Amino acid sequence: MRAVLLHPHDPCVDYASGVGTMINTFIACAPAELEIRLVGATSDPGQRPLGEWQDVQVGWRTLPYLPIVLGHPSERSRVPLAFRYTWKLRSWLRRLDLEDSCLMFHRLEPALPTRCLQNSKVMFLHYHVKDQILHPKTEVSWGKFPWLYFALERSLLPKMDRLWSERQDAIEWWQEKYPALHGKSDFLPTWADDQIFFPRPEKEVADLRRELFVGAGLDPVQPTALFAGRFEGQKDPMLLLRAWSLLVRERPHAQLALAGAGSLQEEMHLFLKEEGLDKQVVFLGTLSQDAIAKWLNAVDVFTLSSAFEGMALAMIEALACGTPVVVTDVGEAPRVVREVACGRLVTSRDAGDFARALGEVLGAPRDPDLCVRAARPYTPRRVLEPVYDFILYGNSKS
Repeated sequence: MRAVLLHPHDPCVDYASGVGTMINTFIACAPAELEIRLVGATSDPGQRPLGEWQDVQVGWRTLPYLPIVLGHPSERSRVPLAFRYTWKLRSWLRRLDLEDSCLMFHRLEPALPTRCLQNSKVMFLHYHVKDQILHPKTEVSWGKFPWLYFALERSLLPKMDRLWSERQDAIEWWQEKYPALHGKSDFLPTWADDQIFFPRPEKEVADLRRELFVGAGLDPVQPTALFAGRFEGQKDPMLLLRAWSLLVRERPHAQLALAGAGSLQEEMHLFLKEEGLDKQVVFLGTLSQDAIAKWLNAVDVFTLSSAFEGMALAMIEALACGTPVVVTDVGEAPRVVREVACGRLVTSRDAGDFARALGEVLGAPRDPDLCVRAARPYTPRRVLEPVYDFILYGNSKS
């Protein structure tokens, strides 16, 4: 059996997006007997030309990859990349060999041109509709046209052979709305690749602090937090910066590193300059998984100030490295952060509450073993086994 991923994904770029990281991990951890192809996007047409099948390395696998649209998956454009990709896919479908292929989607739009195909179809949706479409902080274009999104959802979701989501309440919501999904939809948690995200020895951590912090302009001996994610409304990095401006009144030497990119970056720079924090808060850009793993081992706490989430990938990755987290109480965070030693869940959108939670974790002794234990159920091979089985064997093992 062959799986064909239909998503505007470039497997060769560093991601601020958890979905892109999850797709790469899905490819890298798949069993050898499962052939995977990707019809995706390219951010570098010089190296990865449009309209040409090519082989790229993802983990240990060599992946056949066809980019059909130009765009960086982590950057926004006037016409959303997903819409441009879906339009291109309409004409490319006639030229693709999809016989004996399971079609895989991580967004609704690319499934639209395939609605008349008889292939097995699997959908992964990483959100709850009430957040991604209806939340005032959503940056997705569907938020402006929810009626159109729901029309698309009604036409596509009931026809899926399998639906997985990283939000348990979203699965329940879709099952209630579309009875045809009963028995065909399940919660699927996110994961941290345990080959990349694991606690390093103390000597190595000390070396990483010196290497990474000095390179970024930070002091290796001062308490430091890391944020990793898109600089967009969903992740609400401005809440974190407002909290940080309060925290440094009590902890004037505390430092913050921000990994990612997005449309709010200019506003973030301006706020930090006005608050006089531009020396204590640094921007790292978009980092690879390996680089993120090093930073997560080196810092004292990982933080995420999201307005809404599915099940934040970076939260699991931090805990897998033995690093406590301070995250907002959204999505599936309470499923993971159950003990005080693992960090704090902030239940309000108040910057003062967020600052207090950060201060408590920065001031408490670390327990890496408890953090690692919290992340242990969420490794890719364990989580993805039912997905691989469904593609390879159908309902007999799902």
